Amino acid sequence: MGQRLPEPTKDLALAGSDFRESGYCVIENALSGEQVAGMKARLVEQAEAERAQGVAFRDGGAEQNWGAFRDANGRIRAEAFTEEAGGRNQRVWMLINKGEVFHDIFKVKPVRSIVDRFLGEEYLLSSYGANIAKPGGVEMPLHTDQWWMPAPTRIGRDPLPVGSMRRDRFDRDEESSELPMIAPLVAINVIWMLVDFTVRIGATRLVPGSHLSGQQPNGDGERDAVQPEAPAGSAIVLDARTWHGTGGHTGSEDRLALLSTFCGPQFRPQENLAVGTHDSVVAEADDDLRALLGFKVWNAYGRVESPAVAFIGPNEKSMGEMR
Repeated sequence: MGQRLPEPTKDLALAGSDFRESGYCVIENALSGEQVAGMKARLVEQAEAERAQGVAFRDGGAEQNWGAFRDANGRIRAEAFTEEAGGRNQRVWMLINKGEVFHDIFKVKPVRSIVDRFLGEEYLLSSYGANIAKPGGVEMPLHTDQWWMPAPTRIGRDPLPVGSMRRDRFDRDEESSELPMIAPLVAINVIWMLVDFTVRIGATRLVPGSHLSGQQPNGDGERDAVQPEAPAGSAIVLDARTWHGTGGHTGSEDRLALLSTFCGPQFRPQENLAVGTHDSVVAEADDDLRALLGFKVWNAYGRVESPAVAFIGPNEKSMGEMR
């Protein structure tokens, strides 16, 4: 700590410097007032409908905090993420299908320019959802969203196999006294604020500089966590290696935010967008959005048959057996 903390800015050079040094930056007025109002109204309506249909995903309760993922057999326990189980906050998944208004974020040039700069020419949309943090929600444990990226290791060492990694099981080199090497940045989160973010209503907790630690979160991070405050329409662009989590909500109004994650084309997205995106959305998508959704063939990856095509189509199948 001790460095200057990022503040909302329209200066992309400063935002890029903040992102590189602190692990996040705050883009001021990323969304217009009209866009915020439209997204907020659609999100509230969708969330109410999912609650009415009994399919709402709830987390962040005092007795049911995020992290209660698995049962004794290692399976994710869906029944844990309900209001009946104590969940407070509401998640709304796969926003790509839940309103054309949500597609506006992909055209926000200041944000995309930061993502372009640090992920490169090609990347995927990994997930796109919303978190409605509600009064009484507790602090989410600090975590990273690049936990699945294997860390560099020493020659001759027997690391944890990549297929054995979990959100609560990481490869740690306990025998080395040297500072850990860091994995490269391969994912970026964007937190789109649909209301004014304040500490009182659970503004996102971040540990500046933690993206350069080469480590997953530990108890030491709690003392260095900050909660950037910014007006509705702002966007936090976050290095996915940065330790972060939803703040505790002691206020009285819902904290509404959209959460989009982008990752390099080599990696498996959180949401299976090439399967789950509605055909009607794909039909109206431009090349940029189709690429983000995983329909673009990248260096022969993501193809169905021949790699000599630019895009595949939704529901495309291999030719199969022929006689």
